[in-house]
Amino acid sequence: MIARVVAALRGNRSAGFHECRRCGTTVEPSASGCPACESTDIARYDL
Repeated sequence: MIARVVAALRGNRSAGFHECRRCGTTVEPSASGCPACESTDIARYDL
C-alpha cells in the first residue's frame, strides 16, 4: 500500500488498486472475483 501512495505522489498515474466492494479485500488486477467472499463486484481505484 505504501508503495502505491509513493508512486501516486511521484506522478505515476498508472498507480491504482482493485478492491472487493462487498468486503474490502484488495485483489489482484487479473482476479475475476474476491478470494475472501467470492463476490465478483470488484472496484478499481486510481491514485
